[in-house]
Amino acid sequence: MTAFELAIFICVYRSPSPMRAQEIHDGVGRWFDCGIPGESLADSVGHMTGRGWLIKRGDRFRATIQGRDMARPLMNGIIRMLDQGTRLLDVALMMSVLQLTKGELDSAPGGH
Repeated sequence: MTAFELAIFICVYRSPSPMRAQEIHDGVGRWFDCGIPGESLADSVGHMTGRGWLIKRGDRFRATIQGRDMARPLMNGIIRMLDQGTRLLDVALMMSVLQLTKGELDSAPGGH
């Protein structure tokens, strides 16, 4: 899973309802603060659906357990990367700043 795919997954995972491609595009674009080419998003979402990380129902996408299992160690790695391995970072404060929760990817997609 690439960093871009991780962002897509987290966007879909956090959504309380299945998302349309345009909603994913808009959400991830806000996070990266730049225009995301539609074909880049479509390619990534297609790859993620093929790998079983997202599931498509009609014109909407939902996160899967397989995607959560792939994303969890990557999110933990990002936190450790920000800490630079020192374990001195106030994890609770940083996660609050990053609007993450340590166990966010421990539950089923959509908080179920």
